[in-house]
Amino acid sequence: MKFFTIEQLWKLGHFIFLMILGLSVYYALERVCYMDSAYMFFRMVNGERMIAEGGRFINILPQIVPWLLVKVSAPLNIIVICFSFMYTACLYGVYLLLGHWMKEKTIALIFLFLLLVSVNETFFDVVTETKFALAFACLFLAHLLSEKQQSIYIGVLILVFGFYTHPIFIIYGVIILFFIGLFKSSKRVVLYGLIVVVFLLAKGFIFGSTSYEKELVLATFNSPLDLFKHSFLNTYFYGLLTTQFIIFICLFILQVILLFKQKNWRLLFIYLVVIFALYFTLAIVYSKGDSHMMIQKTLFIFHFTLLIPFILVEKTMLLRARTIFFIFFIMGCSWALWSTNTVVKKYTERVDLLAHFLQALPNQTDKYLLSENQIDHEVMMGTWALPHESILVSKIKLKKAINLKNFRERNDTLFLSQFPNAFRPAFGLPLLNSELNTTYFEMDESKLVLWLDSTYILGKN
Repeated sequence: MKFFTIEQLWKLGHFIFLMILGLSVYYALERVCYMDSAYMFFRMVNGERMIAEGGRFINILPQIVPWLLVKVSAPLNIIVICFSFMYTACLYGVYLLLGHWMKEKTIALIFLFLLLVSVNETFFDVVTETKFALAFACLFLAHLLSEKQQSIYIGVLILVFGFYTHPIFIIYGVIILFFIGLFKSSKRVVLYGLIVVVFLLAKGFIFGSTSYEKELVLATFNSPLDLFKHSFLNTYFYGLLTTQFIIFICLFILQVILLFKQKNWRLLFIYLVVIFALYFTLAIVYSKGDSHMMIQKTLFIFHFTLLIPFILVEKTMLLRARTIFFIFFIMGCSWALWSTNTVVKKYTERVDLLAHFLQALPNQTDKYLLSENQIDHEVMMGTWALPHESILVSKIKLKKAINLKNFRERNDTLFLSQFPNAFRPAFGLPLLNSELNTTYFEMDESKLVLWLDSTYILGKN
């Protein structure tokens, strides 16, 4: 079983990442013209500035090269490809840091594994900060486990960047410190714990707390037992039993058996308590459901926590147990690659449907209203960013800027002279050429404007 070694799988990981980078280029349009990504990409190109929503400044890093291309007026389709490529390249950079610099190839492989088994929810969601939160959680765990006993300043730097990825990083940090403190070094954990508390207090005092952080606190202390009992997450996880999540259930059972056989009672107890506490917390926070982002956050942090004991005891495991783990890893990666066909079909159909609809619109108009029944929600999945998606898809595929706007009324047609108060930008999208970057977008202000009754949905409305 020479193939099933950390070193061999590490080399395989490079090949897999190269495949993902290639797919990021090939399906760049489908990845960029999807909800959050379309919204942020349009704002970056139109305003010629890098975008960081909600204080999640880590998004600036992969935008540097695309932003420079905007500054030199590069073709829009080239910027789209670069935007898609750079977000994946940054994740590959984390993989290299974990394996080469920190010498923690096991954590690097788990990072790649978690990205692959969540490909259904994350590959076509380019700008999701949940992937960066996972990345910095892996970096922080690798730093604490490093045999080099790296400088505390590096650990603080990782924490600071982590807190500016996504607020979910707070939960990652607590889980990591809890495991490391009880299983490895309590002194370092106390020090980092104090740093975390001081940083969060200073951050809240200077910049204020995000709505996500406030909701996290309120949900945790507002009738938690009742929220847990009726949580959306219970139903959602039950549905996952027929998908890739079954692999993690098997891994969980296997880890419990191995820890039991090793008589590692302390780690086993910690493991079971953390798993239950994490599920309880997530069930409360997402009791009413949220969005596709909720699915990403839940899958990443739950899968990451399930595999922490493997990271802590991997070097002491028997060869047979380690081989079984690696077989599960290969199964998970194979499932991800196999399921890519279904995922690709879903998102290419989405862009093709939008492009086909835009092509069929009357040539004499640039802005439109769609009634709700004209949208196939099963294909579109969500329509809140349709104004941004439509203008990008039309410009790239049709060489013409067409804008579909969001509106709540069910009028068949609306004219600017008749309804002056109705024509307000949705999510900051400008309508006037004076507010558009005419290097890339330009529309006739006098033409008919048609609008869409839109909702932000998960699945079919």
